[in-house]
Amino acid sequence: MNSKKITKDMFVVLTYEIYDEHSKVIEKVDSPISCIHGKGKKLLPKIEKSLEGKIIGDHIEIKIGPEDGFGEYDESLIIKDKISNVPKQFRKVDETIAFVNESGNKKDFRVIEINNQEITLDGNHYLSGKTLLYKIKILDVRESTPYDREQDKLNLINS
Repeated sequence: MNSKKITKDMFVVLTYEIYDEHSKVIEKVDSPISCIHGKGKKLLPKIEKSLEGKIIGDHIEIKIGPEDGFGEYDESLIIKDKISNVPKQFRKVDETIAFVNESGNKKDFRVIEINNQEITLDGNHYLSGKTLLYKIKILDVRESTPYDREQDKLNLINS
């Protein structure tokens, strides 16, 4: 059995589940995701650090607070507007609308409420303000290949 430890630049395959403060499953990923360890592209830094030294078959649990995860919930990112200002195809609760500011920065907002002639949008990440428990299972660990590293640069490794 492969007993290589996760270190920088290793190719890692894993699955995970995310639970909220009430032990309710928020997200469950059964299809494995792959990443090159230490690149900081796909995993939160605290999660990546917790994987260091682990091997195939290891299970880890890590608690992630807003400060290490998706930030605090920001009330200033709640926007109310006339529904007539929003194109019809976006007038559905849970629909995501991408806005671009004058500087070209993109921000996604989710429709959270529609009442009469008003629409309410939320620009917070859906996990912001939450303390989360990640349960991770390591499925594979190996040396990354030049091909893996090239795919990673192009963001083509599955996630």
